[in-house]
Amino acid sequence: MSVVGQRNSSKSNTSRISFLHSKLKPSLSTIKSNESFESSVKHKFGLTYAEVCGKYKMRPVPWVKCNGKTNSIEILGDRMKADEWLAAMEALSTDTSTHHIRLKNKRYTEHSTKNYDTLSSAIEAPKNILAVTTLYVVRLIATSIHEVLINTTALVCLELENVLFDEQALRILITGIDTNQTLQHLSLAYSRIGNTACLTLCRTLRNKPNIRSVDLSGCCLTRESATSGLLDIIKKQQVKRHEECWAHSLRDRTANPDIMHGLRRLTLNDNTAIGDAGVADLFESLKDDYYMKAVDLQNCGLTDRGAQLALSTLMINDTLVVLDVRKNATISSAMLEAIMARLYENNVKKKGD
Repeated sequence: MSVVGQRNSSKSNTSRISFLHSKLKPSLSTIKSNESFESSVKHKFGLTYAEVCGKYKMRPVPWVKCNGKTNSIEILGDRMKADEWLAAMEALSTDTSTHHIRLKNKRYTEHSTKNYDTLSSAIEAPKNILAVTTLYVVRLIATSIHEVLINTTALVCLELENVLFDEQALRILITGIDTNQTLQHLSLAYSRIGNTACLTLCRTLRNKPNIRSVDLSGCCLTRESATSGLLDIIKKQQVKRHEECWAHSLRDRTANPDIMHGLRRLTLNDNTAIGDAGVADLFESLKDDYYMKAVDLQNCGLTDRGAQLALSTLMINDTLVVLDVRKNATISSAMLEAIMARLYENNVKKKGD
C-alpha cells in the first residue's frame, strides 16, 4: 500500500506497514553474503561443483555459494564468465535435494539478451558484454533449472532474478515448472518476461496447486497479463477450492481454508502499465475469494480510482492481510490511510481468530 513515499504519513502507519509485511513471507533463509564456498563445501552441491571445476581445470568462484544449514544455493552472476557459468550450471543440473535456489543479477538497462549463443562466442564476446546477458548463458540457466525441476525431490523456493530469458529459454523453464510437484515459491522478478510469456506461465500455474506464491515484479506486464492470465489463475483455483470444501461437507467435515493448496500471494510490483483497468477485475474476483492472503501492487500505475477498488474489496473480504499499493504516486494520502486502516483491522481480526 502506498505509505512509503508519502511524507505526511504518521509513525503509526510505519508501524502498521512493518506489521503487515511480516505476514506471508517465505520462511526460507537467504544465504549470508560473506559466507565462503569453503565453509559450505559439505553441501552436496558444493562437492559436485568442486568436482566439475576440477574437470574443467578451474577454481570454484566465490559468486557460487551454498549453505548446508538452510540447504540453499545462491549464485550472484554479474561477475561470472561464460565458462564459469558452464561449470556452475552443470553442477546445478544434477541437484535433487536442495530446498532453495536463488540466482540473482543486478538490474541492467538491457531489455534483451545479446546474440552470442555458443560457448566460444560468449567467451570471445566484447568485454562490455556480460556473460549473463548472452543467449548462451540464459539458455544454459534455463536448461539447468529445467533438469532440477523435473528431477528434484526437495526444491521448495526458486528465485531467478533479473535473468533476461529469451522465448526459447522461457519455454524450457515453463516446461520444467509444469512437471514439478514440490515448488511452492516462484520468483522471476525483473526478468522482463512480457505478456506473451506471462500468459503461457499462467496457463501452467493455474493447474499447479503446490505453488503458493509468485513474484513477477518488473516483468513488463500490462493490463493483458492481469486480466487474461493472472485473473485466470485466481478464478480457476477458486473453483477447485470450492469443490474441495463441498467434498468435505459431504463427509460432515469443515474444510480449513488456511491449509488448502493453491496460490496465496501474488507480487506484481513495478509493472507500471497494469494500471487501474488491469486491477479492476482482479479486485472484483478477490471480493469472494477467501484463500488469497496477499497481493503486492507497488508502482503499478494505480490512481485513486484503483485504490478505491482496492478499498471496496477489503470492505467485503476481511481475509486479505496484505494489499500493498504503495509507491503509486497518484494515490492520495487520504486513500492510502483508509486502506491501511482497513488492512490493520483485517490483520487484528485474523490474529484474534
